[in-house]
Amino acid sequence: MRKHAFSTAEDLVSIRLPKKLAGKEVVLVDAAEYAALKRRLAEVSDALEKISRGDAAYRQGRTKTVSSLAELGR
Repeated sequence: MRKHAFSTAEDLVSIRLPKKLAGKEVVLVDAAEYAALKRRLAEVSDALEKISRGDAAYRQGRTKTVSSLAELGR
């Protein structure tokens, strides 16, 4: 994440926010950075789901413990 120093008054831009956001913290993110963050979130969510499914299969005894890849074919 990038950290920015506060700018002078000449560099400020005003925007209108919906009333439902009043009093809440709001963060503006560049569209390309937002897209990259969404892709990363999808990748992490997918990985966590696979881990969860594997953990459930292990607890249910549906997995096989091997010490090498050669043992998988047996």
